[in-house]
Amino acid sequence: MKLQIEKIDQHAFISFINRLKLIDSFIYFKIKDNQVISTVYLPQRDAVKHHSVPFESIFQTNEVPQLNKELKVAFFDANRIIEAFKQFEADSIRCDIEFIENEQDLVASTFRIYNDELEITLACSEPSLGFKDLTSDQINAIFAKEEGAFQFPIDNHGINRLKSLFNLEKDETFDINSNGAGVQVKGKTFNVVISQSATGDGNATLYKKYLSLLDKEEYNVHVSNNKVLFDSTESETLLTISTCQTA
Repeated sequence: MKLQIEKIDQHAFISFINRLKLIDSFIYFKIKDNQVISTVYLPQRDAVKHHSVPFESIFQTNEVPQLNKELKVAFFDANRIIEAFKQFEADSIRCDIEFIENEQDLVASTFRIYNDELEITLACSEPSLGFKDLTSDQINAIFAKEEGAFQFPIDNHGINRLKSLFNLEKDETFDINSNGAGVQVKGKTFNVVISQSATGDGNATLYKKYLSLLDKEEYNVHVSNNKVLFDSTESETLLTISTCQTA
């Protein structure tokens, strides 16, 4: 089967790729129910990211195929995809995606991008080489907002401020605490209030490395004993990270 795209918005597509690349350079997404959807994770599933956009925000076609099977697209190297799109000087890029059908789904084999001056054919990968599909129940459990969690908002400025403070010390973890009136983040050498607006009380210990997985957006943050959920207020993006469990 071939899916012919009249125009692909390269800026929207690269933005989509860059969000996933923060987790892994292996890129995997599905086309389903007029959405482009991806759920990716670190090897131990201690961080899981889910992102989706409307199909038409990236791909413009005369007719979106209405199929009972999911369309799956995977690439081995995100940077190679980005570099391929950089070769096009004009924004008008068309795309043909070839799919191989099996019993469960349709898996992309080639991803051809072209205009009147240039044509590039990108080989696609088998999705299972990078990620195994999570079931709907697994996804719902991973991103569930648990009872007993405290909540607070944080914007990109606040996230960058924390990253700068992290650079002052070598410790791998930090503590986060809410007393209902505000949220404090504490390292070995610093203690900073990151939000005056908080709901609920509690505390948790997190690994600093996980903050690099966040996009430059504003989030509502839900902190519970086992995990922290970042729910973007600017896009359909969720990131769950595990808390650091100490003896």
